[in-house]
Amino acid sequence: MKKKFAFGFTLIELLVVIAIIAMLASILIPAVTKALTNAAMTQTTSNGRAIYLSAFSDQLDNMVTAGAGSSSWPASTNYSTSSKYFQYLVDEEIMQVAPSFFSAKGLASADKIEDLGSANNAWRLVVDITDSIKDGVPFLYTLNFPFENSIPTDDALFKFNAVDPFGVAGGVVVQKGGAAMALKTASQRHGNVFNAATTNATNVKVVGP
Repeated sequence: MKKKFAFGFTLIELLVVIAIIAMLASILIPAVTKALTNAAMTQTTSNGRAIYLSAFSDQLDNMVTAGAGSSSWPASTNYSTSSKYFQYLVDEEIMQVAPSFFSAKGLASADKIEDLGSANNAWRLVVDITDSIKDGVPFLYTLNFPFENSIPTDDALFKFNAVDPFGVAGGVVVQKGGAAMALKTASQRHGNVFNAATTNATNVKVVGP
């Protein structure tokens, strides 16, 4: 009589397979997470530049219709938060975007532009920029930068706050002149990279979402 053989994994073989899967996951998950964060940062950089170009277009329109000296950089007397400025851009149809355009990784999206606020707006806004301030001063930057009330005027190294969007992985800054970039590495995390116009930043103010 022929013997019947049962096929299957032994307990030890199952444990080895589980261990291999766990090792692969520990290697792949951080890499996938980093790739997704970098992709989200790239999208936020593109969105930030679009916001700047829309604001600059609005400024030029005001100069054409109202004459020289009438440029309209956001002023602290008009906008106490970046959300109010973004609402203006959308309400005046300077930008035709959904409220989610102003969000970023880790933040919820507002249902209506009127609901835009700290829970779903990724940006701080620098106000009281004037035409005399040279290019390079930050215009927008994400909330995880450690500059809540003022911007740096030196080359000191800084650390990101562990908050959304992006946490300590990096942040996005959009400067006057249209330069938009994601700062990630230690060589980029310096005040004079974040604020390339270090000598022209004394009179500007920062407002949160």
